[in-house]
Order: sequence, then C-alpha cells, then structure tokens
Amino acid sequence: MADRIRLLQHVVHRSFGSAVGEVASILLTRGSLAFPQLTRLSALPPSTIYSCLLILSLHSLLYHSESEVNGRLVELYEMNEVGIERRMRGGWYVEMAREWNEAACLDAVIESLWTEGMQKGDSMAEVAARAMLKRQAENDREREGYENRGEEIPERLRFKGKKIRLHGFEDARKAAKKMLRKAFSEGYISIVTPGSQLSPSSLEIKWEEELRLGIKGIPSAKDMKQLKSDLRAKKEEWAEEEVERAKGGSLDSGKRKKFVEGMDDYPELPPKAFFRINADRFHIRWRGEVMQQFAHDYYNESVAKVFGVILKIADKSCDTMEDNSSKTISRQEIQSAWENLPSGSRPKLKDCFGDGGPDPNWHLIEKKDGDLITEIAFVLAGADHQGMSGSGTFLVQQGEGPGARWSVHYDVLGGWMKRTLVEAIIKDKLGEVAIRCWRILEAKGKLDEKHLARLAFLSVKDAREVIGRLSAADLIEPQEVPRSADRAPSRTFFLWYVDFHKVLLSLLGHQYKALANLQAQKDFQLSQRKALVEKRERTDVRADPSLLGKRDVAAIAELDKVMEALTVAEMRIGAQCFVLSELDP
Repeated sequence: MADRIRLLQHVVHRSFGSAVGEVASILLTRGSLAFPQLTRLSALPPSTIYSCLLILSLHSLLYHSESEVNGRLVELYEMNEVGIERRMRGGWYVEMAREWNEAACLDAVIESLWTEGMQKGDSMAEVAARAMLKRQAENDREREGYENRGEEIPERLRFKGKKIRLHGFEDARKAAKKMLRKAFSEGYISIVTPGSQLSPSSLEIKWEEELRLGIKGIPSAKDMKQLKSDLRAKKEEWAEEEVERAKGGSLDSGKRKKFVEGMDDYPELPPKAFFRINADRFHIRWRGEVMQQFAHDYYNESVAKVFGVILKIADKSCDTMEDNSSKTISRQEIQSAWENLPSGSRPKLKDCFGDGGPDPNWHLIEKKDGDLITEIAFVLAGADHQGMSGSGTFLVQQGEGPGARWSVHYDVLGGWMKRTLVEAIIKDKLGEVAIRCWRILEAKGKLDEKHLARLAFLSVKDAREVIGRLSAADLIEPQEVPRSADRAPSRTFFLWYVDFHKVLLSLLGHQYKALANLQAQKDFQLSQRKALVEKRERTDVRADPSLLGKRDVAAIAELDKVMEALTVAEMRIGAQCFVLSELDP
C-alpha cells in the first residue's frame, strides 16, 4: 500500500530525523538491500548510513538476513514495517504502564525504552529509581500544600500498607529492580533475542528451500500440500521458541530458578541481556479494554464490568496476540476476582436484572453477587439466544450448572467486533440503504442486481446506484457471467459478492491514508506558526507565561485547539486500525 508506506516514512522521519528517515525510506520502497546498494542509492556517507542502521536496529525496526550471491554470503537489511506502525502507539503503552502501577514508575522505563531503544537491566533500574525519587518529591510538595491549607490529605498521598518511603538512591534502586522483575515476569518487557532481529520472510524462504530438497523429482500436489503443512508447523514451532527465549527460558535457566529472599519470589533478570518493550502484552491489555467497551455498548455497564474481570483472568494465560483462546475459568475464580475489586468500582449487579416476571423460581432479592455473576456468564455465553441468531457470543461455555466453566475465544469475538466496525464504517459513509444491501450480499453470496433489489425492497434503479457506490468504494466485487461463448458485453451479466478480506484491506488503506494526512496536517500547522512555537518553548516564557502578548495567547489557544482536534482524530483512527489489523489475525 502506497499510503501505508508514506505513513511509515513519516513516522520514522518524525521520530529519528531526516538522515534515518532517508535510509528507512529507501528500504521501505526498495525492499531488502545490502549495504553497498544502500550507499549507491543514498546521498549520505557510508559512516552515516551505518549509524542510521544501528539506530534502527537498537529500536528493533530493522531486520537482518543473509543471502548467497555469486557464491558468497551477503548481509541484507529490511525494515520491520509492523514495528514502525507500532511506534504510533507509544503514548498508549506509556499510559497503560502508568495504570499498571503509578508508584512503580514503569511508565518512565517504557518511555525510556521507546526513546532510547533496547537497554540492559541496570540502565532501566537507574531510570526507574530516578523517576521514583522525583515522583516522591512531587508528592511531598503536594502533601505539604494540603497540610499548610489544613485540608485532608488524599488517599494516594498517604504512607500506609505497602507504601514505603524511599531514603536515598540505593533504596530507590532496590525498589526499581523489584518492579522490573515483576514487570518482566508479567511480560511487559522482554529479552531481545537474535531471532527477533531476523527477517521472517527470509526465514520462510530458507525453510521452504530446505523442505524442497527432500522432494525428489517434480513435486506433486500431494507433496506441495505436505510441504505447506510442514512449513506452517516450522513457523509455529519457531514462534513458540522465540516466545520462550524472550521470557528468559533459555538464558541462565539455572540461575533464574533461584529466587531472592524478600523480593516476592520474582526471578532475577539475566544480567547480560538487553530488554525491549513487549508490545504484545500491551496489545493484549488494549484488546481487553476494547472488548469490554464492546460488551458495554452491547449490554450495559454491569455486564461489561463482569466481562472485564473475566478478561483480566483470561489474559494472564495469553503470551501473544496469536493465541486464539484462553484457558477455562470457573465461577470461583470470577467471584474471587470480583471481590478483590475496590468496593467503589463494583456496580450493583441487581440493577441490570428484572424481577423475573412470571418465573416463580426467580427471586432477585435473595440472589447474591456470585449467583448474579453466574447468570451474567450464562448470558455472555449465549444462553439467552433463541433459535437462529446472527450475533456472536462473548464466552464459550463448557459444562452445565454450578460446575460450568467459560473461556474467551479471541478469534471468534475479534471477528465479530471487526465485522461490526466494518458495518459501522459503511453505514456512516454510504448510508442505511447501502449497509442493508451489503449485509444481504455478505449473507447470501453472489447475486445480480434484480435479486438484490427484490431482497432489499428496492427498485432495480436504486439497487444499481447502491451497487455502483459500493463497488466504487471497493466494498463488493463483480463476477462476470457470459451468456454466450463470444463473451459479448451485451450478453454478459454480473453477479456481485463480498470478499471480506479485500474489504478489510481497502478500509485499512483508507485509514492509513487518513493517518498520513493527519500527521502531515499537524506538521503543516506547526510550520505555519513556527515563530510562535519557538517563543512558547523559551525557558523564560515557560517560567512566566505573562511575557506573551494578548495576540500571542489567542494564537496559541487557537493552535492548541486545532492540534487537539487532529490528535483526537488520529487516536480514533488508530484505534480503528488496531481492531481491523490486530484482532482475529
């Protein structure tokens, strides 16, 4: 996609500057290249190109591979397009790290990894320790202000329970190391493995060549089918091994089994390993939030809260976004997690249930939260669906009665959410009639315009107009059916159908184009008011904003309003891209 390449080029240029942006643009447009080819295509000196490649590699944005050319091995470089796309979500990662534990300062570590690249454990501990001391000093000043005013100190500023005051840098360093061990155990940071820097496409080509060597003669259809099956199994095995290596499964395994006393039994970090952000763990959390919001829109707040508790339990068993389903969860696990929630964040579950009507066995007053949670789980598993239902289910149930267990099938629920989003986009862009026709074509398969008009209760003329708009937006595909052997246009009619995969690619292309245009517009707005922005960033103006005149204050307020609108639109489209590209992979 040209729009996606343009977006990725803009992201790299904005993050690392023009030199790195030039090298990345060449690799994005040309594909895999060797170093001599890069020096010929770029106007930069070889030393600068080498430094740019090193910067991209430090941020896990560059793939390496080896290829045999004229009897000798040549190292090739290729851009990690998925990694570049994820750089637009850095703010989401920092915010989720702050929500994980604000006092632990994991957000400072994530931000440091995001800006500086991969780091060792000691460097991350130093960053976290300084952030902890800085945050403690800010809390002390805020607490002192409450005391001077004679006001009650908020709960978050009080030292009690597990909140321990830090005395000096060494105490902060110990607390930071403990926090990093916990974050590593829960998967928020992972080890940089050699396999994570290798090109997946090159590995796949290499494995396919090795498998083809075992086939004698011309491969038959059966041989090709077996080859594809073996290649798929090899890729899955490699992915599982990479996950284990990133979790430290093969690095100093004997040492990692030893726990440090008084450190909550979290294993030590490998001292020689480099660490990076594990985007999959943050994506799993983001997926849970999106799915909980979907349950809120589909049912109500109480059901969404229970489903959110189930998702938090289920997500602990997932290592990557490729996991299609979670472990089964019992009623006792859900009830225990529900009771551990703060009392202020637990809604009254009885408010989302009726009195039962004519059912004499339903006594809402006598029901406890555990019973209502079980009923909600039954509803989420589709127990209330009568007959043929076109909607999906949030949970998959195993067993009946009190011994029932539930699991989340992320692929099924993600596909349902993705389809719902596609329908919402079509309805918003083309209207109610267009989405009705699109749903009919998606459900019935190939239809001509007369059959579609009959099913959609439209005239043939109106159906033809709707088909034209859907086809122009790449939302439906035509199938030519000639009435004669000469395939004359006058004796040919068309059947229309929905290719959902092509629809997703088309919508993603439009979203990438919108994101690229939004970022270009933000740069344009800042360049138009460059002098004003530079004046605002001066240290004396930051210390005393009254140095700005009335005209400058009004212009800054207008600029902030425009930038806020562009940022909100960028976040909304980014969330839609996450649903379309990451859910149900």
